[in-house]
Amino acid sequence: MSNTFDQDFCPACGTILPLPDGSTIIQCLLCRKIQDVSVFHGTQSTVNVDFHNDNDERKESDSGEATEGTLIERKCPRCGHDEMSFTTRQLRSADGNLLDL
Repeated sequence: MSNTFDQDFCPACGTILPLPDGSTIIQCLLCRKIQDVSVFHGTQSTVNVDFHNDNDERKESDSGEATEGTLIERKCPRCGHDEMSFTTRQLRSADGNLLDL
């Protein structure tokens, strides 16, 4: 059986997967699907970070549509679009974690 999926996302529900913590499994935080970490052996991930001016909160995509948050050039494994956007929000107290949406 071939496992073809984007290693950053759950193949069942599409949620961003947590980073491996040294155990032999990774469990999706949303649907609770369990992945054996052996499917990640031999894979390589590259991340490019582009810092933008803080005053530029909205950016237009190639289609001319304004987006809120950070626009990144990454192909969506589900729909094939070559750009994604996300934003970070504080949902708890100041000492809580930020949530990327």
